[in-house]
Amino acid sequence: MPAFQPDRLAEWARGTWTSRPSGALTGFSADSRRIGAGECFVALRTDRRDGHDFLRSAMEAGARAAIVSRADPSVSLPQLVVEDPLAALQAIARAHRLAFGGRVVGISGSCGKTSTKELLALLLGGQEGGVLSTEGNLNNHLGVPLTLTRIDPVRHRFAVVEAGISAEGDMDSLAAMIEPDVAIITLVAEAHLKDLGSLEGVAREKAKLPRAVRAAGMAVFPRQCADLPAFGELGVDRMILEPADVIRPAVPPKDVVYFTVTQREETTAIAIAYGPPPPLVFTLRRVSPGMAQNVALAICSALWLGVSPATIQERIGGWGPAHWRGEVLRDGGRLLYVDCYNANPASMRDALANFRDLASAAGPSLYLLGCMEELGPEAPAYHRGVGRSLTLRPGDLAVLVGSEAASLRDGLLEAGAEPDQVRVISDAAQAAPMVAGWTGSVFVKGSRKYRLETALEGAAAEAAH
Repeated sequence: MPAFQPDRLAEWARGTWTSRPSGALTGFSADSRRIGAGECFVALRTDRRDGHDFLRSAMEAGARAAIVSRADPSVSLPQLVVEDPLAALQAIARAHRLAFGGRVVGISGSCGKTSTKELLALLLGGQEGGVLSTEGNLNNHLGVPLTLTRIDPVRHRFAVVEAGISAEGDMDSLAAMIEPDVAIITLVAEAHLKDLGSLEGVAREKAKLPRAVRAAGMAVFPRQCADLPAFGELGVDRMILEPADVIRPAVPPKDVVYFTVTQREETTAIAIAYGPPPPLVFTLRRVSPGMAQNVALAICSALWLGVSPATIQERIGGWGPAHWRGEVLRDGGRLLYVDCYNANPASMRDALANFRDLASAAGPSLYLLGCMEELGPEAPAYHRGVGRSLTLRPGDLAVLVGSEAASLRDGLLEAGAEPDQVRVISDAAQAAPMVAGWTGSVFVKGSRKYRLETALEGAAAEAAH
């Protein structure tokens, strides 16, 4: 485990110790209930609570020290007094990352960040192979420094760090802390428009991560990003993945890698023109076209970082998306597509296209659609557009939940759905009996807010192979 010396922490955080800790600190936590022995408690103040009120709890749980903005002499815990505990943690994380001799990969994008992160970590060797990666979705101003401070310079060769943003300026501190050797942007799409305003606003914020790539590093992203003005002048080497119907022997531009995707009933084959001909071909469990592009991004990044094609194929063969993040499942004879963690217009269209292809001959389909959050004033139009993109067949049923369910319903009716094929519910749990009793295929996707997994609690689903 990493070891943080108190004097070095005071230097990095520009703080002063009330008393010196008895030894090195082994990590950091902002949750007094989950802090480990020997760790440092970071006393953060939020709208709901003040971490300074939990110093004693942290000490009793095993904390060796705390970072505070005001010392509490009634608690006999060494306290590093700083102006801003969060800024101090971020400064410590950045300094710790700069001292790391391995490679750091930063990943962001409007869709598929977490699955791409987990796949790349697997391709690089996983935990047993010395790879640290972001746990869950700890990808914000607090999660990124907590991830970076988990880097063990003795044990780790790679760190794969996810960076999530929702407002202008969010990426500034994240990119500065990560300072990636490789930056991957999966896609720029209509997400977080409430604060970022437009697709161009999303692109400008996302582009800050590849712009922070170290000298001799690499930025990896799809053609869709490259065509946006924000990605035009990054000042770093770049690898642009461009989909093609057929990979021809013509030499592409030096910064372009062509790839093709072939969908079969149970598998997806991806051919990538990386290096001299012939193209490299990788086969994995069936994924959507959008996810296949993310897989290609992860593969090219792993190749650039020195992983052999044979090793990549060995590791990718049984891989599938993370739990409830675009899984294709089987429940008895039923097909289920489940994504309860993310929804924006681009990811919804991609998932629906993949599901319709998979379920084309599987009888009637049930669509449980949660609304897409943070789309700003154009949210009704985006939801109506998604509804118009889905043509219900006889026997199909759409069940809608969320603040823009009426707009989704309008779009479905405009696409030809009968009124009795569309139902609006107030809570996802109300759909559980419908899902349990449905004999055909089931599609479940929506923003995390709606907890669509509560409709699946009776399903005994297994990953499709």
